[in-house]
Amino acid sequence: MISQHLFSIEDRAQWQSYLPASANVFGSVEFAAIQQHFSGFEVRLFVTSLAEGTVVYPFVLRPVAALPVGSVLLEPYWDTVTPEYTGPIVFGNDAATLPMTFFERYSALCQEQHIVAEFAHLHPWLWQPGTLDAALVKFDREIVYVDLTLSEKELWENSFTQACRKNIKRNQRDNVRVIPATTPDDIREFHRLYIQTMDRNHALERYYFPLDYFLAFFEQMTANARFVLAIYEDRVIAGTLYLHDEANVYSYLGGADHAFQQVRPTNAMVYDTILWGKSRGKVRLILGGGYQPNDGIFRFKASFSPLRARFHTYKRIHIPQIYALLCNEWTRRNGTEAQDAYFPAYRAGPAMLRATDDSSEM
Repeated sequence: MISQHLFSIEDRAQWQSYLPASANVFGSVEFAAIQQHFSGFEVRLFVTSLAEGTVVYPFVLRPVAALPVGSVLLEPYWDTVTPEYTGPIVFGNDAATLPMTFFERYSALCQEQHIVAEFAHLHPWLWQPGTLDAALVKFDREIVYVDLTLSEKELWENSFTQACRKNIKRNQRDNVRVIPATTPDDIREFHRLYIQTMDRNHALERYYFPLDYFLAFFEQMTANARFVLAIYEDRVIAGTLYLHDEANVYSYLGGADHAFQQVRPTNAMVYDTILWGKSRGKVRLILGGGYQPNDGIFRFKASFSPLRARFHTYKRIHIPQIYALLCNEWTRRNGTEAQDAYFPAYRAGPAMLRATDDSSEM
């Protein structure tokens, strides 16, 4: 017998019963509530169950009518994007009927709910082929992860590069200390460094999260969020927010004072997090990738581990005629053809078209 549910963040207990934060922190109702509050977009959890197991799928529901191109629509339409490291997640027996049933049920839901397009970030270790149209799953980039099941000796000798070991020793020699954030004032210091880093990198406006965004993680996700701060000469010079579930620790957001780059505070924070994750039985630390293949950010992360995972995205158009109508309106307004470099193409702006990646963002 097939059961099907569509939960909102108001259905907190049901959401947690199907997808607890311990199973996937980015798909949790706690993470969803923060995203919904600060983005203004509603977040949903779609669940399909059979006797052999369950498929859960968290997604953000975004109104198309709010866009300039939405003026051509005569009734409400939506598109969806998933949180990072989610996509459809299968629990239970991986019999072929379960993924296919989910695929059919979600496709029908999109037609019923007027969902024009779907974009998903797929968790490298959790998503299962068969839940999606394989032809629409695309390799996005390689990401770096650290195997936390290795001993400290194995990590030091076989995972860290010589340059990484040298920088960690420099941290220790220069007395760079790493501490967890314990007060709202610590989060204010974190935010100061985060904004400073966004300014230095000329980040897009959507990356300028307010202080209250980080305070929400600090106050509402105490079991799954960990802020760490690097201290040098009694001054906070860097900070990173890590999210974690039962198996994984994820490097999420962070910043550093460029004036203290020479003491390598980020090395100290990653090393501290590796030891922290090991002490709590985590399986891996996911550091992510760079903006471009083998750029400076990627090489820094790669100095901690030779291990790579392939990160994929998924782009599907559910209502082609409406998608085409919106793209045509985008073309009319912008005087140039809507490109597939950004998905959905009708959400692109000039800054987005110049971006180096092709992922949709909240």
